[in-house]
Amino acid sequence: MIVFTEKSLGAVVLLLIPVALLLSTIGLKFADLGGAFSPVFFPRIILWLWIGLACLNMILTLWRRAPPEVRPLGRVGLLAILLPAYALAIMPAGFFLASLVFCLITLWLLGWTKPISLLAFSVGLPGALVVLFNHWLSLPLPTSPITYLF
Repeated sequence: MIVFTEKSLGAVVLLLIPVALLLSTIGLKFADLGGAFSPVFFPRIILWLWIGLACLNMILTLWRRAPPEVRPLGRVGLLAILLPAYALAIMPAGFFLASLVFCLITLWLLGWTKPISLLAFSVGLPGALVVLFNHWLSLPLPTSPITYLF
């Protein structure tokens, strides 16, 4: 049974925003340096990921059979403060260190309680992204003041 609520409307909006942003990048012309060096390369990847997650969210929201779980507003407020703080910390602290701290705090706030998996994911995801972008694609992410490796 399909359930229409304010959450389902929010899910539709969360899908339409990245679709509109992705469509706005079509037809943009830049110097021909190859696809990976285009200024819209990384934003398009993020927008496609956002579209995928928004589709999953919309499907789960529309086909939900049980009443949704109520999240405390304090956690949502902390996450709303944490995201801009993370964005500001990337340049001075470097991508890896800022992302590691961001993952640890965010996953803990979302209820991830197993310390080994929490630490493994928080180190593994930013580490994999550093290897992917810095070393394989040669698209440097901001580096740490401690070392140039991450």
